[in-house]
Amino acid sequence: MDTHSYHNYLFFDLRMEFYRLSSDEQAKLKSEFSKQLLMEKRTYITPYLTRGYKPDTTFMLWCRSQNPADVQELIGKLYHTQLGHWLKLTHTYFGLIRPSQYSGRTGKPEQIIQNYKDRLPYFILYPFTKTHTWHQLELPERKKIMYEHMNIGVTFPNIRQCLLYTYGVDDYEFLVSYETSSLEEFQDLVIKLRSTKGRPYTLRDTPIHTCLYYPLTDLVHAL
Repeated sequence: MDTHSYHNYLFFDLRMEFYRLSSDEQAKLKSEFSKQLLMEKRTYITPYLTRGYKPDTTFMLWCRSQNPADVQELIGKLYHTQLGHWLKLTHTYFGLIRPSQYSGRTGKPEQIIQNYKDRLPYFILYPFTKTHTWHQLELPERKKIMYEHMNIGVTFPNIRQCLLYTYGVDDYEFLVSYETSSLEEFQDLVIKLRSTKGRPYTLRDTPIHTCLYYPLTDLVHAL
């Protein structure tokens, strides 16, 4: 079971000027960048290609650590590489793992993304915030609504999930991410969730980021 409490999602854009370099120069810079990522010991990194899914991102690094300062050190190292000259950090999300006040756990163990070492092809991330009215409901009422939501989730056993709490440390209240082998099946899940009684209590749940998993060396080669 994964024990990293602090999670960061870092979205980088690789500027177009990089692609005007010669193939040999690009390969040299990518090799150095790859070595820097592979040397990282304090932060667990899962890489994704995002090019084409949003206009201002090329790749995303899902970073997990035991210390919230570790990711700052990692970003500094990446910017100090020669490839870092062409990088721009365009989106950042930060959250913490903690037990749910409704179930007392961090999720159904067999559906928790970070409990697996293997990665599924697609990763979908979105931040969301509940309405003020939601927080004024009594806990038993909120539990009842959330149980409906959770009961739908367990009917899609092949879709994994990671829920982070961002209260007070980022602009949203939650970060939810899903890992799936089928975008069609994931859409089926989302369509069902849209009809639950809890949906009107969602204040905001965009932007949505769709990411494609690449092993680290493959990701850098694909840039």
